[in-house]
Amino acid sequence: MAKNSLPSLSASEQAIMDLIWKLQPVGLNDLLELINADRQEPLSRATLQTQLTRLEAKGWLTRDNSERAHRYSAAVKETRGRTKVLAELKARFFGGSGLALVRCLVESGDISADELTELRKLVRLKKGGDA
Repeated sequence: MAKNSLPSLSASEQAIMDLIWKLQPVGLNDLLELINADRQEPLSRATLQTQLTRLEAKGWLTRDNSERAHRYSAAVKETRGRTKVLAELKARFFGGSGLALVRCLVESGDISADELTELRKLVRLKKGGDA
């Protein structure tokens, strides 16, 4: 698979990747316990195993088979993975416009005052870096 051609993630795969990026390497049982902690209908072990196998086949995960209990780690750095997912979201819902995406966040109130302050700082830094 070419380095830039990561397959898309479903919402459930994204949630799994979020946990793996935080906890890697992590075993199936630990991951299952964390996923089911907040669920009314628990995810089965077989379903999680299937999702992990798919993520591995897609190139998002690696599996360490050196111990009896397999451990999973991200094959894709978190920054690259999130950039990929964001690019898809931006293209799908905002016509590829980063401005439209940010405008939606700001106008909907889904961005806090602290986040707006941080965003202003980032824009100033980027503006200064391009000069």
